[in-house]
Amino acid sequence: MKKYLKYIILFIFFFVSLVFIFTLSRGDTFVNYGFSYAISRGETPYKDFNMVISPFGPIIYSIGLLLCKNIIVYYIEQAILLTVMIYYIEKLLDKKWIVFLLCLIIPYPVALVSIIYPGYNFLILLLFIMFIYYFKKENNYLLGILLGLIFCTKQTIGIILFIPTIYYLFKDRKKFKEMFIGYLVPISLLLIYLLITKSLYNFINLCFLGLLDFNNSNSSINVFYFILLILGLIYMIYKIIKDKNNILLYYSLLFSSVVLPIIDYYHVSLFLIIVLFFIIKDLNINNKLYKYIYVFIIAISIIWSFVTINFLNQLTITNYNNFSLVINTKDYSDTSKKLLKYTSKLDKEVIYFMRGSENYFYKIINNEKINYFDLPNYGNYGYDGINKMKKKINNKHDVYFVIDKELVKNNDSNQQFIKELGEEVIKNNKLVKTIGLYEIYYKK
Repeated sequence: MKKYLKYIILFIFFFVSLVFIFTLSRGDTFVNYGFSYAISRGETPYKDFNMVISPFGPIIYSIGLLLCKNIIVYYIEQAILLTVMIYYIEKLLDKKWIVFLLCLIIPYPVALVSIIYPGYNFLILLLFIMFIYYFKKENNYLLGILLGLIFCTKQTIGIILFIPTIYYLFKDRKKFKEMFIGYLVPISLLLIYLLITKSLYNFINLCFLGLLDFNNSNSSINVFYFILLILGLIYMIYKIIKDKNNILLYYSLLFSSVVLPIIDYYHVSLFLIIVLFFIIKDLNINNKLYKYIYVFIIAISIIWSFVTINFLNQLTITNYNNFSLVINTKDYSDTSKKLLKYTSKLDKEVIYFMRGSENYFYKIINNEKINYFDLPNYGNYGYDGINKMKKKINNKHDVYFVIDKELVKNNDSNQQFIKELGEEVIKNNKLVKTIGLYEIYYKK
């Protein structure tokens, strides 16, 4: 039992962190939860709702939701996966795993803590850490399977990360053959899934052809994190120069592709945690320092807990259907209640057409199906997606649209919400109600 006590404590720590301690950094959690929620209801990705990633991540997270559709279950699953990640990190770093954990939970100045939240990007990180661990074991089939699973989680990164494997085509054909066979196994299963669900064309359109729109309209660069990205790349290139024959370093360098096309705190942090892994691996740490590191972790958790508690004057914890222990500002919570009260009285279809996280939130607490209107981000509708969605909007009749007017007015070129679609709703329909930032339009 003593052997497992550490992992039980880690699981509890991660679960409490996800729900309470670091809840202010939750990012796109509601959208990722929404993908898995939809699948657990029997909806088909790409056909019933739009998604620009391969489906492995949402399917994995949907397993627990088959038993209970609540975001708390989603956090439990993530706490388990985080504990698994630390298990592999401990195998790789020995006692220095605690330094890795310390880096992971520091919220400032680099928001590495955002990595702990559930979703496909975290799953890519976990799979890559497993790849690092098994690389030394030389189980070539398993290495190929892990790369294939990364493809089945996010297709673009899965393709890029396979590139160093081509080296073995010229140096060790047996290893290349075994890795390639392993790589094809999960991809073949993905293809079978897409054929059975009759969603192959939609998958290609959304996940590949839509990248043309995504890269042109949905890319952004945060200068601070761009500088950190460059420093991380320089470090990895330095490591390669010192050890040119270490192919694992080439894989790790190409893992930087996880930042594209949005170079922000979250995506850059995913690459930086791998850079930090190699830095920590090379560190010589005095045994006396470890007890101070434990103290630092406890101190950070307590301090950040107090930060959250101090915000409670402006925050409120609310339980919704399928959403327990949701922490929001009181103003947002009050506005949401007013909006829900108003829309519940409408006897027509209500289309929430705001930020994806908000649309998913309102749809899920109302037990409604997720559809193509719920994630109106640039590049998320496949080739020529904006024009296709305009037609979908114009073909809708006798419905209500809920718009966030600030999103439509926002001139920030980096915002993901498709303003043109919001403007289409406002231009051609009748405003019937305003609730805070929300405007409700009726379309005949």
